[in-house]
Amino acid sequence: MRCLAGLIFSVMLCAQSPRTPPAILAQPLQPDRPFPGWSSLRGRVVVVDFWATWCAPCLPGLDKLVQMEKEFAGQPVSFLTVARDELGRVKKYFAEKGLSLHTFVEEDSKTFDAWGVRGVPAAAIVSGTGVLMGPTAGENITSEVIRKVLAGETVDLPPIGRSPNLEWDRDEIQWQDGVAPDFHVVIKPTEAFGGGTMYKLGSNRISGDGAILVNLITAAWRTDYFHLDLRLPEDDKRVFRFAAVVPKGREAHLFPALQDAVQRTFGIRAEWEEQLRDVFVLTREPGAPALPVSSSPESSMFMRGNITMKHQTTAKLSETLTNFLKKIVVDETQLKDFYDFALSYRTDGPGVLLAALKEKYGLVVEPARRRVRVLVVKAAP
Repeated sequence: MRCLAGLIFSVMLCAQSPRTPPAILAQPLQPDRPFPGWSSLRGRVVVVDFWATWCAPCLPGLDKLVQMEKEFAGQPVSFLTVARDELGRVKKYFAEKGLSLHTFVEEDSKTFDAWGVRGVPAAAIVSGTGVLMGPTAGENITSEVIRKVLAGETVDLPPIGRSPNLEWDRDEIQWQDGVAPDFHVVIKPTEAFGGGTMYKLGSNRISGDGAILVNLITAAWRTDYFHLDLRLPEDDKRVFRFAAVVPKGREAHLFPALQDAVQRTFGIRAEWEEQLRDVFVLTREPGAPALPVSSSPESSMFMRGNITMKHQTTAKLSETLTNFLKKIVVDETQLKDFYDFALSYRTDGPGVLLAALKEKYGLVVEPARRRVRVLVVKAAP
C-alpha cells in the first residue's frame, strides 16, 4: 500500500542545481557532538539523512548508513542524520538499536526548511568542496554515488516527484464559463509523490492526490487496507488524483457516486462479505480504573509519532489501531461513551503503542479469530 488514507508524507524540493549547504540548526543528540560547521568539514564528503522514528521507510535507511559508515571508514566521508522528532524518543530508539550515528533532532522544521525538505525520508550529499547535491530519495545515496563524489564528480541526483495537492480540483481547475458543476467525479493520472485524501464528515465533496487503485478503493468504500480481500489479476501501481462532488443536500450520494466511478474506470466489482479472520481484540484490563468521559470537541490527528483522538469511542479507536498494528482490531471493551486518547507509536514495532494503551488507559490488545466484514474486490465480468 502506497499510503494510509488521510495520512501521508512527501518531499518538496528546491532547485536541484548545485548550491552551498545550509547549516544544521537542530539540537545534537549527543551534547558533546555539536554541528562543527561546513568549514570544519571542508575536504570531506558528507551524507545527510533526514528521517524520523515514526517514518517506516526511514528506519532501514539508518541501517544502510551504519553499513556505509563501516565501508568508508578511514576515508574522508562523514555521515550525519537529522530527525524531525522528539529528543527523548530518538535517544530511546538509538539506545535500543545500539546506534551511534552523528545525529541532530528538531521538533520544528528549521533545518528541514533550510534544506528544502518538506517530509521524510530524504537525503543529500555534500562534496569536499562544499557543493550540495539533493535532496533526493534516500535510496539514491549509494556507495557508488559516494565514490563518484570522492573522485570529484558532481552527481545529478533525481528529484522526488511533485508534492500532492489534496484540493487540486479547486486550486488547479478553472471552468471556462466560470461556473463549477454541481456534480462531478474526476479520476485522472498524476505524478505526485505520496498523497492522501481530504474529506470532512458530512461534506458533499471528497478529493485526493497521489493515490494508487487500492487508495481509491479505501477512500470510496471508507475502509482500510486490512479490510480488503483483493482478488485482482495484477497490482495496479499507476498513480491518480481524484475528486467527487454532489449537490448540497445530496451528501448521501457522494460515496456511491465515487464507488461507481472507481468500478467503471478500473473494471472492478467490490462487495462486502463476512469472513473468519485472524484479528486483534481490544479489551479492558481486569481491575483497570474507569476512563474519564470526554468533554472535548471531536477531533483526530495522527502526526510525527503521535495519535491524538478527542471525543472518540473505543470502536473508533479500534479502527485507528488497525492501521498502526497492520491487522484488523475488533472492539470488545463494551465501552459506549466518548473518550480522549493520546498515544505514541513507532514504526519498527507495536511495543510503544501497546504499552501506552495499557499504562494510560487500561486497554489491552490480544490475538483472536473473529468473523469480520471484508470488502472483496474482483475483476468485473
